[in-house]
Amino acid sequence: MYGSEIPPEVLNALSLRFQVAEELGRGGMGTVLKGHDRELGREVAIKLLPLHISAAIGPDRFSQEIRLTARLVHPNIVPLFSSGEAAGCLYFVMPLIEGGTLRRQLTETGPMTVATVKHVIADLAEALAYAHASGVVHRDLKPENIFWYQERALLADFGIARTLGSADSTRLTQTGMLIGTLDYISPEQAEGSTIDGRSDLYSLGCVAFELLTGRSPFDGRGPAAKLAAHLTGPIPDARQMRADVPPRLAELVQRLMAKQVEDRPATGAALLQELRALDSAPVTVVTEAAPTPEPTNVPSDVLQLMRQGRTLYTAAVQGGHGARGKLEMAKVYYEKAVAKAPESALALVGLSDVVHVMGIRGFTDLPEAHRQAHELRLRALAMDDTIGELHTSIGTTFLYWEDEFDAAGEELKRGAELSPRNAIGRRMYGAWLKIAGRLPEALEEMRAAATLTPEAPFVHVGLADVLMAVGRYDEASGPLRDALRLSPNYDAALERLEMSCHRAGLHEEALDARRSMLGAQKETERLQALDEDFEKHGWPAAREADLRRGLQQLLEKARTEDAFQDAAGSRQLSDKLIIVLAELGEWQRAMDWVEQGYHRRPGRLRRVLMDLPYNRRGLAVDARYARLLRTAGLTHLI
Repeated sequence: MYGSEIPPEVLNALSLRFQVAEELGRGGMGTVLKGHDRELGREVAIKLLPLHISAAIGPDRFSQEIRLTARLVHPNIVPLFSSGEAAGCLYFVMPLIEGGTLRRQLTETGPMTVATVKHVIADLAEALAYAHASGVVHRDLKPENIFWYQERALLADFGIARTLGSADSTRLTQTGMLIGTLDYISPEQAEGSTIDGRSDLYSLGCVAFELLTGRSPFDGRGPAAKLAAHLTGPIPDARQMRADVPPRLAELVQRLMAKQVEDRPATGAALLQELRALDSAPVTVVTEAAPTPEPTNVPSDVLQLMRQGRTLYTAAVQGGHGARGKLEMAKVYYEKAVAKAPESALALVGLSDVVHVMGIRGFTDLPEAHRQAHELRLRALAMDDTIGELHTSIGTTFLYWEDEFDAAGEELKRGAELSPRNAIGRRMYGAWLKIAGRLPEALEEMRAAATLTPEAPFVHVGLADVLMAVGRYDEASGPLRDALRLSPNYDAALERLEMSCHRAGLHEEALDARRSMLGAQKETERLQALDEDFEKHGWPAAREADLRRGLQQLLEKARTEDAFQDAAGSRQLSDKLIIVLAELGEWQRAMDWVEQGYHRRPGRLRRVLMDLPYNRRGLAVDARYARLLRTAGLTHLI
């Protein structure tokens, strides 16, 4: 049950929208209740602010700040759905996170392993880099505000932190409330000075120290002594309390707790780079698989033709500049191979893949390409059903063109198992795993694909897609730059590089990527306007203005074209609209297109939510989201 300290009139007001079940926790900043949100149709957590704090903030400012903070959509940030007022008490609504907080972890199991602490720091650095780049400072980072869910750290309570930080300081002082928590407050925040993102990094250092040692940096002191220690006291060394802490990690934690802001890492992105530098070994080691045996009954000259065709196909499958010529050459090589060895199922599969992709990329008639590729696959299947490439080809068609998700998974898994050194097979199975929400497995498959065929641009983009899905935007920029080194005008790589750099707080790199993308698209006027807006208003405003120009172009196109028709590539016009609207934080409008797309082609919904480079969790602010997922039988995504 929930606490009796909550006034009955507040609970009565909440009951108009929520079915309140129990109290989850309470502290100086308020009480958290578990309830069912009738409006959103889902279980939620309700953060209820005390009456005196609610009065100090005021409903208008609270609503304004919550709207701004609700635009933060990141895999490592607990999103805000909505806010309101109940009999004078302000509240905001968050998803119900099943995992406990880091405070609970510390209480129940004590200090974490060194590897887990580094993981937590990296997750939070990614979240902070994104939030700080969006102009939001948390101000109250502590174990109570960090959830540990499915081996990931999720940062909560951005809403109250930003609201309190922007409220009238005189009124807040009159309540006797210190913004921040004494165990983790930065020196500049304690002094009431102007703060920036480096204040959050100080708090992160304090949290990391506690995760390593089980005690906060200045534990055991009274409030005045604790505050003085943050301001002038020596910075503690975790190694003095725990011998197995690596020296470089201990030194990094100390630098996070530096008294002077300029002595700390400059940004969350800079912290990530330092954190990764602590590990000299590669993050992932791909196990070498035995080479796939080549057919023994195929002449060597035919095998050579197939190798040439496969090399060209792999380099051009993503489309873009020069792809048509390479695919046409690949088709010639495979046709020669089939003519010389008509009984070779592997040659037929290779030809079917080339024929299909030429249609997908708009170089030939798509329906005819579908038909021809299907016939070639059937011929190959009748000859030999033990070829991994064949099952990869069938699975890819099931996934992207026939909306047979489960059947696609079976085929793609079999393809990867039968031909473990086929990079395209590993990459496509990785894509299916990502859409299925099995991100650790997806990451393993994508890393394997990039290692097996590093000369294929689209395998690097596949790896970046999974890294973006888990919120590792800074790391995603590496494979994206690899893809662009191989194919400088690769539109999908430029799009994702711009997004990743923007979300990681790397504004100059994001500007360069957006300029390159517009240049490759021959959008001369938009490029000029972007440069002018950047000079006048800076990156965030310039980016939003260009997104809106792009949105207008897409909407005009949607007036004369079917937005839900498959075109060149697997991305529909409606997909492009959803992505842009998501980048602008216009989730209700994005949901309009998601819902219309579902009614047109229900089996495609899972891909729209899980495959495109945006965070679907932002859609949860719309009541239609949960209803649609229930209708589609995808309740596990709610």
